[in-house]
Amino acid sequence: MAAMDVGGFGLRRLRITIILGPYYPVPTALGGAVEKVQLQLAEAYAAAGHDVTLISRQFADFPRNEVIAGVHHIRIPSFDRDRNHLANFLHDIVYSWRASRAIPVSDVTVTNGFSLPFFLPRQEAGRIYVHVARFPKRHFFLYRRADRFQAVSSAVAQAIVRQAPILAKKVIVIGNPLSLRYFTKTPKEPRIVYVGRIAREKGIDRLVQAFVAAVTGRRCAPEWSLRIVGPHAFEQGGDGLAYLEELKAIAAPVGEQCRFVGPIFSEDDLISEYAAASIFVYPTLAAKGEAFGLAPLEAMAAGCATIVSKLACFDDYVRNGVNALQLDFMAKDCVKQLDHQLTLLMNDPGRRDELGEAGRTKAEEFLSPIIAKKMLEDFECLLSHG
Repeated sequence: MAAMDVGGFGLRRLRITIILGPYYPVPTALGGAVEKVQLQLAEAYAAAGHDVTLISRQFADFPRNEVIAGVHHIRIPSFDRDRNHLANFLHDIVYSWRASRAIPVSDVTVTNGFSLPFFLPRQEAGRIYVHVARFPKRHFFLYRRADRFQAVSSAVAQAIVRQAPILAKKVIVIGNPLSLRYFTKTPKEPRIVYVGRIAREKGIDRLVQAFVAAVTGRRCAPEWSLRIVGPHAFEQGGDGLAYLEELKAIAAPVGEQCRFVGPIFSEDDLISEYAAASIFVYPTLAAKGEAFGLAPLEAMAAGCATIVSKLACFDDYVRNGVNALQLDFMAKDCVKQLDHQLTLLMNDPGRRDELGEAGRTKAEEFLSPIIAKKMLEDFECLLSHG
């Protein structure tokens, strides 16, 4: 990515620090959507000529300090996620304190940590820029010292303002970035894919039931398959082995036509999954858990005919029936509805192509250079008018 793509409009050279949470390392050896998008942006800022530091957890044999693609990485000791919420809260406090001591003198510090806005030293941090990548809990009124709240969707921005009206003038909506690498154009296979955590709130059981119904009812060609990609382990955000076994039991009637692939942390391999899939389904039930939905947008970039839940977090990029389909996965007949929509798509390649091309066009609005430019313009705005 050339510097002119992002910063060729007169911005001063900025000192930007990004502090990630305590659980996922960078590079993304254990996954992590926030970590992935912030790494993309960090490298885009560096390519534009800015001084960028990224602080993340120490992991395996990753060096404590190194420079990759112009980004200075600082890694600090941290913890694995615990089943105990109090333990996780304490982990966050300890990690935030360590991060606050490692921060270089900065113009802007971006963070999504729960307690970091309290710990960041103003003299070193500069403008405190809170990246809100999850649906907000009722604690944002505590963050009054922050200078900006970057909501990744309009739904998240509205929730912040509802919960803390005093912050309204500090909220901006800037979505998550997409790498150009996701915009593949390769022959599609008769394959349906889900990518995300294997957790109950993701509604995966609805998807598996609908696929089983379509296959056993012989409403689709026998070569169609379903692939469930993502981690089930609790420490990686899943709901554990018991839930995975429940899903496998539901899928048993179709045998190898439904496969549970496990987590894919290699971006190349993940892109290959999207590239091969004809249909992507994201049946999340988490109305107050989903903030943006990066996986559906990645699938749209790859030209998949995409089905998502009828949740407000998708409204910034989904037009139902035009570039994707939306279903109410909380409805009593949601499995029947999904079975119907999957059957239509599996048997109509023209409709799949139509949705896929429209989805790809919309996804282009979220390319990394476009999002990085918006972020840099907002940093400059804060520094000029604060």
